[in-house]
Amino acid sequence: MANCDLVIDLGFGDAGKGHMVDYLLEKSAADRKLVVRFSGGHQVGHTVVQSDIEHTFSNFGSGTLQGVPTYYSEHTTIFPPGIHLEGEQLQAFRPHLFIHPLTMVSTPYDILYNRFLEKQQDHGSCGLGFGATVERNRAEVHFHALDLMNRWMIRQRLNSIRRYYEGRIAAVFEKNDQQLFMEELAAYDEELFIDHCLTIQVYYTLSTFNALERNFDYIVFEGSQGIMLDTQFGIYPHTTWSHTSTKNALDIIRQTQRDRMDNIQVYYLTRCYQTRHGNGPMSTAEIPALVNNETETNITNAFQGDFRIAKLDEELLRYALHADALFHEGYPIRRILVLTCLDQLPDFSVEVLLDKLAIDFDAVLGSYGRTNEAIRTIR
Repeated sequence: MANCDLVIDLGFGDAGKGHMVDYLLEKSAADRKLVVRFSGGHQVGHTVVQSDIEHTFSNFGSGTLQGVPTYYSEHTTIFPPGIHLEGEQLQAFRPHLFIHPLTMVSTPYDILYNRFLEKQQDHGSCGLGFGATVERNRAEVHFHALDLMNRWMIRQRLNSIRRYYEGRIAAVFEKNDQQLFMEELAAYDEELFIDHCLTIQVYYTLSTFNALERNFDYIVFEGSQGIMLDTQFGIYPHTTWSHTSTKNALDIIRQTQRDRMDNIQVYYLTRCYQTRHGNGPMSTAEIPALVNNETETNITNAFQGDFRIAKLDEELLRYALHADALFHEGYPIRRILVLTCLDQLPDFSVEVLLDKLAIDFDAVLGSYGRTNEAIRTIR
């Protein structure tokens, strides 16, 4: 089994997971590397900066600029038009995906339903249909990656999904909204979506993790969002439809490793201050005075809402760490704390935070900028 590093956000997301994945891959001497997406889906936005190149990854893993392929597990979603568009942008890097046959496929119908629902609920969704896709599959209205190679099967899946949402809107929306939803639904170009489903075959190979992992020496599991948005540990209703802890990643590793789990490290990320999109609660009210944050990539948008910051809360970090440790019992997993955006808060004391956390880490890293050269070992 390959050596495995897991990159996990301790908070509400946006701590620099793409930055960390790129750093770990760059410093690894392994010849055969793989990035695994084990939670979330096409709604992520992980930014990587390399010299004069900057890219925010949504449909490909954050190792793509280094030529490292990405595996999408059955716990994730994909969106074919997104893969097509981003694949064209990244052609110079020969991007490639390995996709589990049961990975869930999002459709324009999922996105439209998500956005209409968010306008009513105002929970802070990304508006890209991730939660709607997971919910639909739980209702056993499926569309999997396995279906993408057959035009007739794609069309049947879309027909089923359309009927599913036509029934849902009658129960959820007022009559005026129902009419508006149906008008927008009718405006979608279903044939174009089907074409995207077929044309993205150049970017992926269907595979299970069991069949794939023996071909790689080093695997980085790239998490999504953060533990405080986890479906189990987040605060309802401002949560995601996904396990954003190490749970899914460790389940995948156990498929091939089973009794041997001594080559796993978890990199726990947090900015040196809290961040959050939308209307969910934050555990502190004090707003830190930041510097050097002119290149912030997270902005206010119509569906997620305002991008907010607050003072870091060591009690909340400790909660997230204890929650995640529930999945580690019996395994000698090494834990590394990574503090990012330290250049934006020069007065922040890492030592004071570590004293307050009173948790033993195998190492502590700090990031003082956007490139890999800005990451340093603190302890």
